Amino acid sequence: MDTHVLGCKVNYADTRRLLELLPESMPGAVTLVGTCCVTAEGEKQSRKQVRRASRRLGEEGRVLVTGCASRLDPEAFRAIADNVVVLEGTAREAARQARDELECEPAEAPAERVGRQGPAADGGAAARTRYFLKVQDGCANGCSYCIIPQVRGLPRSLPLARLLEEAAARVRRGVPELVVSGINVGAYRDGDTDLAGLLRRLAQLDGLQRLRLSSIEAVHVTRGLLEDMAELKTFAPHLHIPLQSGDDRLLADMGRNYDRRLFRDRLAMARQLLPGINITTDAIAGYPGEDEAAFENTLELVEACGITKVHVFGFSARPGTAAASRRDRVPPETIKERSRRLRRLSDRMGEAHRRRKLEKVSEILLESVTDTGAMTGLSADYTRFQVKRAGDGGKRPAAGTIAQVEGLSVTAGAVMGKVVD
Repeated sequence: MDTHVLGCKVNYADTRRLLELLPESMPGAVTLVGTCCVTAEGEKQSRKQVRRASRRLGEEGRVLVTGCASRLDPEAFRAIADNVVVLEGTAREAARQARDELECEPAEAPAERVGRQGPAADGGAAARTRYFLKVQDGCANGCSYCIIPQVRGLPRSLPLARLLEEAAARVRRGVPELVVSGINVGAYRDGDTDLAGLLRRLAQLDGLQRLRLSSIEAVHVTRGLLEDMAELKTFAPHLHIPLQSGDDRLLADMGRNYDRRLFRDRLAMARQLLPGINITTDAIAGYPGEDEAAFENTLELVEACGITKVHVFGFSARPGTAAASRRDRVPPETIKERSRRLRRLSDRMGEAHRRRKLEKVSEILLESVTDTGAMTGLSADYTRFQVKRAGDGGKRPAAGTIAQVEGLSVTAGAVMGKVVD
């Protein structure tokens, strides 16, 4: 079964869980699409993916649709074609609906397959090296531009015992890296166990080589959490901390619960307690009311904080959100121009970060090794490496193993390196 997943790591985790409840061999031609609605473009691409799969499979095939966009507007997806089936409810309910539609039996055991695209791709490299452990869902922040709380609901955490069992099973099967994921992961709590406590317990798993955090809000980056991270030998020194804007007026209007100073101070504290940490972020270009001065504040803060990658989102009004009714919209051409400027800054900061890897040896968790010996993987601080062996002799490193790699040169998105003894 082909699978296509759009959006965040939680979407990948949800889709993976659904796949595990379906049989490995599906009757007929079937495609599963995990949709996203975090932006208008994400929703557009989701519909496009479903439409394309529907045409490819024809009347006898089935396109199973899940994810945030289909939760937000299921009828829009059902209207695409008669062979489109929108799955609803929990993973178990959605799997039962899919099995009834396809007239097939439940899965005998977890299949551990997630589609062809993205970090959890079917048969893909990352599916064998990183496991996205969903620990929490939902959000109560109520940001003015965001529709996700209406789709995902209020915050709720998964039980610690269940998470430890799930994580241990993956590590026993040879997955070297766990990525702790959630819609608002810093809000995790099960009884007396908070996020720091969860990380401490996961780090104790025998055989785990890396423990990574997917994304966390600035207000949750506390000294106590950072000190706990610093003590965990397997913790990967990378944090993705959403910014959205570097202007205090816009941050207040967005309903973000921090200002420039707090954001800058939390990142400085992270660098102090976790030396060598790599920090990436999200930012919105063209939020209503953003003038040139406000946008310049964002550029300045990104550069001052040493952020190495900005995931840029051009503002898109989501019906049902507070920002959708704003009349002080930024013109589309201005949004595009500011998005380009942010991406150029991101590219420059990213290249500077990659150049600091040159003539140094990094531990790279290999995701794929081709028949020709070409390899790709990630360093602990989430830097992409393209790797070649030092020579023709010797044993070729395998996917899922860690190799010592010397940085030789940089490209637009990776460090080129060679394996060293």
